[in-house]
Formats: sequence, C-alpha cells, structure tokens
Amino acid sequence: MRDNSVFEGLSIEEEILKLTEDLVRFKTVKGNSEEFEKAFEYIQSYFEGSQLEVFEHEFSGFKTMIFATEEDPEVLLHGHIDVVAADESMFNPTIKYGKIYGRGTADMKSGVASLMTVLKNTSHSSVGLMIVSDEEIGGFNGAKPLSEEYSPNFVISAEPNNTDKYMEIITEQKGVIRAEIMAEGENAHGSRPWNGENAAEKLWEKYVELKQNFCNEPTEWETTVNLGNFTSEGAANVVPDKASAQLDIRYTNNYGPEEIEEDMKKIKGLKYNLNAVDPMLHTDSDNHYVQKLIQASQEIINDNVVVGRKEPASDVRHFSEKNIPGVVFGPEGYHVHEDGEYAVINSFEDYYHSINQFLEKLT
Repeated sequence: MRDNSVFEGLSIEEEILKLTEDLVRFKTVKGNSEEFEKAFEYIQSYFEGSQLEVFEHEFSGFKTMIFATEEDPEVLLHGHIDVVAADESMFNPTIKYGKIYGRGTADMKSGVASLMTVLKNTSHSSVGLMIVSDEEIGGFNGAKPLSEEYSPNFVISAEPNNTDKYMEIITEQKGVIRAEIMAEGENAHGSRPWNGENAAEKLWEKYVELKQNFCNEPTEWETTVNLGNFTSEGAANVVPDKASAQLDIRYTNNYGPEEIEEDMKKIKGLKYNLNAVDPMLHTDSDNHYVQKLIQASQEIINDNVVVGRKEPASDVRHFSEKNIPGVVFGPEGYHVHEDGEYAVINSFEDYYHSINQFLEKLT
C-alpha cells in the first residue's frame, strides 16, 4: 500500500508534479503488462479513503479503471497511461527550466496526474475519471467499448495543449481511415521484365492516381493521405506479382470516407480494404458544457480562452461517434513521441483550477 503522506503539505502544482514523476517511471509501453499493473495499483492507492467507487474493466487483455462518485457520472474525465516506446533513460524524468522531461510527461501522464488531483478534491457529485491503457494503438479495447457502456453528458480528455494558444479547448479533430491498397501482376525473371507485369510499379501508379484526389498543398484542415509502407513479394531479381501498401488517411468534412472510397473504386485494377474508419471529433462550441468550460478557464487565467481544432485523433472520438459531446483540453506539453518530450510545470495549477472551476459551475 502506498504511503500518501508524501503529498501532505504540497501545493497543487507540487502534488501534480510528484504524481507525474512517479507515473513516468512506470514503463507502460505496449506488451509490458507488469508495469501497467503497477501503474494502476499506484493510481488506485492514491484514491484510497476518498469514498470514490472503482469500476474495473478488461477488454482483450487491456485494462481500464474508472474512479467515480457514482456509477454513470454526468462528466467523465479521460486519461491514458500507455506511452510509445523510448530509450530507457526517458523513464527517469528530469526537471529543469520549469519543465519536466521524459516519456509520457506531455502525452499524457501530467494530464492524468492533474485529473487525479481534481477528482480527489472535487465536491461535484457526478464526475468520474476513466484511465485507459490502449489509446496509443487506437482505443479499441478501452474508450470504444466503454463508450457503449457509459453515457456521460460530457467528456474531457487531458491530452496536452501544444498549440500556439494557451489553454485552447479542442472541439474538432480529424477522422482516421486505415487502408490497404493492393495490385497484382505476373512473375518473371528480373533480367526479362518484359515477360511479366510488375505489381509494385503498377501499385505505385495507382497510388499516384489516388493521391491526385487529395489537395496538392494541404492546409492543416484538409484531408491528407500518408503512404506508411510499401511492400512486394520476392527477391530483387524477380518481377513481383503482388504488392501492397498501408495508408493513413486523416479526413475532414471537406473530403470524407464515402467520397474517398468512391474515388478508389474508379481506379481500374486497384484493390483496397478499409481496415478501420474512425469518426471525427466534433462538438458544437455553443454546447452548454463547452461554454461553462470556457468561462471557468477564462476566470482562472484571466485571458481569452479559445476554441480550436487539431489534426491528431484521440479517444474522445469514440464518444463523439455515440453523439456524446467532448473536448480535448490539457496542460501544456510538447514534442510528443519525440526524444525531447516535456510538460510545462506552471500550466499544471492553471489546468487544475480550470477543471475544478468548471465542475463547480455545474453544481
């Protein structure tokens, strides 16, 4: 059992920083089940004696814990403890120049720490914190099934704020299509390519044709396609008869899944599979909860809090698909998934008080 006396006498900022340091030390990368168990035990021990209900779920080996004031809360806070792989040194956080460096400091263990502190101290009677372990691989065994079991009025994910605007509330994120495209040809010896049909060359031509449907000079809010990998069968001295490529498409309403698939169908000789089509996050900025969050944040930071949109997806999209409004709103953090990842320490208290003030406005 954890000794929570270590938090006694700490300011809100110091407590969140301490929690962040401790959470970062758990190497919660895909497949490291022992570290996930330790991290969840640590989080649960933090809430001991807090009168919160604890709901544990597991889908396909991925654990999720929900700490809540009641079974199906009005507001559901969201955080994830899984992180992408990194050098061992990044799991030993360092603090300098007002920043905490390490894997997951920004994405998103400082956000988790902030929400843990909020939940422990809130007087709101209908709020919960959902902590998942599979966000980095899509949330299909965490947020997605939970969005079918829980029906909150509003969801807030503490993914990091890394825009050029302080305390930006994100109400829109792009949808995601994971697609595979394929082409078939005919084998031949590499010295006599005219005797065969090169599937790799054929697929490349099809991809170039497909890409022409996307904006040539995309802005941040255009639909984009990324060629993630390209493979063909056989040795270099063989004309390949099969080739495939994996595509990562991030779409907006400007060019959506139905139009994209229609354009794929028009390309002669192109085979494709849409392996996953994930929805966009879209929450009306006039939503009652969004407006309360804006007001609360503005009162705390005495500045103009803006509503915006971002390209990366998050777990909130799974709730959006169920017509449950939600936003991405977290403390400042930068260089996500990079060696220099860090969170800005003096944003922790602003964030904490913003969420706390928001919850008070709902009581």
